[in-house]
Parts: sequence; C-alpha cells; structure tokens
Amino acid sequence: MNNFRYFPNSKKDIAKLYRFLGIKDKKELFKKILGDIPLISDGDLSDILNDGIDENALWRIFSDIDGAIPSKNKTAVFSGGGIYNHFVPSVIDSLISRSEFYTPYTPYQPEVSQGTLFALFEFQSFIAEILGMDVVNASMYDGAESLAEAVLAALRLSSANRDIPANHSDDAVFVSEGVNPNYYSVIKTFTGGTGVKIEKIKLNAETGRTEISELKLKLSNGSGRVPAVVIQQPNYYGVIEDLESLEKIIHSAYDDSEHTPSFIVSSTEPYSFGIINPPGFYGADIFAGEGNSFGNYMNFGGPLLGLFAAKKEYVRQMPGRIVGKTKDGNNRDAYAFILSTREQHIRRGAATSNICTNSSLNAVRAAIYLSLCAKSGFKDIALLNLKLAHILRDELLKTGLFEPLYGGDFFNEFSLKFKANKNEHNKKLDNKKTASEFIEKMAARDIVAGIALSENAVLISATENIRLSDIEKYVKNAKEVLNG
Repeated sequence: MNNFRYFPNSKKDIAKLYRFLGIKDKKELFKKILGDIPLISDGDLSDILNDGIDENALWRIFSDIDGAIPSKNKTAVFSGGGIYNHFVPSVIDSLISRSEFYTPYTPYQPEVSQGTLFALFEFQSFIAEILGMDVVNASMYDGAESLAEAVLAALRLSSANRDIPANHSDDAVFVSEGVNPNYYSVIKTFTGGTGVKIEKIKLNAETGRTEISELKLKLSNGSGRVPAVVIQQPNYYGVIEDLESLEKIIHSAYDDSEHTPSFIVSSTEPYSFGIINPPGFYGADIFAGEGNSFGNYMNFGGPLLGLFAAKKEYVRQMPGRIVGKTKDGNNRDAYAFILSTREQHIRRGAATSNICTNSSLNAVRAAIYLSLCAKSGFKDIALLNLKLAHILRDELLKTGLFEPLYGGDFFNEFSLKFKANKNEHNKKLDNKKTASEFIEKMAARDIVAGIALSENAVLISATENIRLSDIEKYVKNAKEVLNG
C-alpha cells in the first residue's frame, strides 16, 4: 500500500473549516496567526508560475513575505575572505539526504559503491574542466589543507628531481602576500618538519598584485632551490593576479628543468574562472583551493571542500585518491579507485598523505550543484557576481567615505579603506571609526559588512544572493555609521 504523507483538503472541506473558525478566507486566518503581513493571492501566484521563474527568484518572493514578519532576521551578508554567500538550490539537500549518499563510508568495495564512485568521477570531471587541469582527485578536507598538501607535493617533486633523500634545509618556498593568511598559517604548520623556509613575496602597493620585480630578485639571488611559488587567484584582497607574467618568470627562472619551481595556484573562489582564464590556461603545475561555493552553505565557516588538481605527469605525487572509469567483466562502464596513495592502502613510507575520511559528501554536493548549473549557468552566475561587486564598490566610492586599498581589477571581492570625511563647511574631519567598529555597528543594523583587514581597511564581497536593495541598504547605513 502506498504511504500517502499528505491529503489535500477539498474546497468544500476548507469552507467548512473556515465556518467553524469563524473566518472568511485564508488571509484572515494568517492575519490572526501572524498579524497583518502581505500575502500572494492565488491569481498572482498563478501568473508567476505560468510565466516561469527560477528558484532563486521564487525564493526571494517568499523571503520578502517571511521578512515582513516581526522579529525575523533580515541580515544581508557581504562577508567573504574564503567562504561566500552563494545560493544553494533546494534539490541539492533533497538528493544528498538520500541514504545512498549520506550514510556510506569510504567506498572500498567498488562493486557495491558504483553510485558514489560515479558521482565522485563526475565531480572530478567538472572541476578539471573548470580549472583547465589534467587530473583532479576525489576531494580534500578544505582549501587550506589542500594548499599545504600542494606545497608538500612540490617538495617531493623537488627531491625526486635531485634523486636524493628529502632535505630542504637550504630550500625556500615563495608565497605571495596575496594568499589567504589562514592558508599561509597552515602551510607553515605542514612544512614545519621539512626544514624548508617559507618566504613571502610582497604585493604592489598600487595594484595589489604580487610584486613581479621582487619575485624576480628572490629567484635570482637565492642560494638554495625554490621548490614552489604559491599564488592565489583572485588573491585575498580580491585582486586578479597576472598569472601569465608570473608563470613565465617562474618557469624560466632556471636553465634546466630539474631546477624549475612548481607553479602552484590557489583560489578560494573558483567561480571566478567562469569569467577569467583558469590556472591550467597559464600552465599551472598544481592547483589547490576551496570548493565551498559549489552547493555548500556558509554555516559559520563550513562544511568545506578542498580542491586539488595537477598536471598528469605529477599524478603520482598527488595526495588523496582518484576515481577512474573502466569496464567490468561484462564490458559495462564501471568505476573504481585507480590511484589511492594514502597510508592505509600502501606502505607508510610510500604514502603521499595521511588524509583519511575526506569531504566526499561535500564533493557529491558540488557535483549535483555543477550539473544543475551547466556551462551557461556557471558563466551567468559568475558574471552576476562580478557586476554586483562592481556596482557596490562604485556606490561606496561615490559617498566620499571610502577609497580603494588597491587599484587592480577584481572579481566579486574588493578592499576599501576609510577616508577622512568633510562637514558641510568643507572642513576635514578625522574619521575615528576603526574597521572593527564599523563592522560591529553595521551588524547591529542587520548587515554583515565584511572582514577587517587593518584598523582602517575592510574586505567586502557580493554574490548572486545580494540584491540591489541590499546594496542601497549597505550604502545608506555606511554613510550613517561613518558620519555619526
């Protein structure tokens, strides 16, 4: 027998219920329960559905009604720094909550794990196409851990080229100051026992891009080897790096290929590659970044999803595992782990990483999300992020209260610093608000205004979840807070 979870009432039953309650229609019913709030009429709702509307727009219509209820949280989120406020289609939660995806552990037995392995294979395929890279693994813990593992992979490649035991006491890995500071901290932790020095490359004070002249100088003056140079695209301050120039400098730093540093590119917002060229286009050796934007919520900082990709010649030095497509005994498509270099599968000395249970469930979420986006949708969402961020920045600069921290091109995130404002007599006033105070006061007005970079600079982002009315609200309240 079918398990019917919901039996709709007939119009006759509904009329009977209204008479019993002493009301005439559903509007009066909701008014008694919730108060005087706007409701969509049956006719309006029919017009909306008949004309066709995307889920995000429909969600906003009902959110407007929900937001009219007193004491409801109506916070607008402009904070980024590695985790971004993207829209998550409801179908993802519906599919991912199926027990086939939600409850299984590592798919050690491919014969009973074909669904999970297929989903991970699709995830790898999507990410490889987005990044323009040869090989992608079946997910890491998060972006910071992925980048640290990428540096360790570069150290192994450097040792392999020298054909000697790993000894990096004279080596240095160069990391751009544009790399997320949290990621930099994790790199320092992971490489703590290797002896390698981690040195920063400054940013250009005007553009906010990695300073090419300093990188050239460090590459030419170093006494030891440089196993890797790490760049973030776009960088932590939202600026789009010149990967083309950087790649040429890095890969031509030495005359012989054995000394060539690995060009490692990271990204906390891979949506940017819907607009700008991906790292594979510029010959990146390794990519390591964060995939939270693809179908995962912010959730106070997680869950996260590490992305890791490399050129095919470096596949043996990749951490984690790779799902491949093959044929079974009946010549049907089948999926299996074709490479798994973790210590549980091979001798500990040969393992490239001790990563165990990773973020496979989040990788499946990403696969579902990207399958819904398709190529055109991915580009459209990226373009919308770009436009909204530029509109917001332009409107904030028009207030005269902000000025750019850096002048380089940006994607959906940018950094501004406070200017001393003027009163009606055109006299300069000292703006005593710090970035932390500004963010705190904006939060009291239901606006998550960004991330404090320094005492007078803030990092701000905009995504497709931001509306023009949210931008107007941000600008209006920023004026009041900074002028107050």
